[in-house]
Amino acid sequence: TTRDFWFITIPAGCLLMFSVGMMTQTNAILGSMGEGLNKFGGFAGVMLMICIFGLIGSFVLGLLDTKFGTKKAMTLACVIMLIAGILGAVSSPEKPGLLVASLICLALFMGASSNFTVSLAAQYWRREDFGTVFAAVNPIANLICAFGPMLIAMIMIMRGYNMIFIVTAIVAVICIVLMLLFSA
Repeated sequence: TTRDFWFITIPAGCLLMFSVGMMTQTNAILGSMGEGLNKFGGFAGVMLMICIFGLIGSFVLGLLDTKFGTKKAMTLACVIMLIAGILGAVSSPEKPGLLVASLICLALFMGASSNFTVSLAAQYWRREDFGTVFAAVNPIANLICAFGPMLIAMIMIMRGYNMIFIVTAIVAVICIVLMLLFSA
C-alpha cells in the first residue's frame, strides 16, 4: 500500500522481465546477425560470453548490494539495462559487436535480478515484516517477468530485433526514475 513498495517492485520485475525475456529469445536475436557472429565464436561463443559475464555480474552486483545497499545496486543494474538497450538498438549485421556487447550487458544483471526481491524485502522492511513484504514482492516481480518472453517475441515478430532494445532502453529509463524516487 506504500508508493515506495511499487517504486522498487516494478524495477525488480522489469529487470527480471528483460533478462529472462531476452535470454529466451537469444537464438532468434542472434540469428538476425548471420555470419557476423563468426568472429565471436558463433552462437556457442556468444552464449559462453553471456554465461561468463552473467556469473561476474551476479557476483559483483551481489557485493554492491551487500556493501552499498539494494537501491544503489538495482539503480546500477537499471543503468546497465539502459546501456544494453542503446547498444542493441544501434546494432546491425554490419556491427554485430554492438549486439554482443548488449547481450553481455543484459547478462551482467541477469543473475542478480533474481536476488533483488529478497534483498529489497530484507533491507528496507523490518525483519518482522520480511515475510509479508516478500510474499507480495516476489509474486508481483515474477508476474511482470512472466510477460517477458511473450513480449520480446511479439515485438521481434512485429518490429524486428532492434525495437526490442529500444523498448528495453525506454523501460530502463522508467526504472531508473522509479529507483531514484524510491525512499529507503
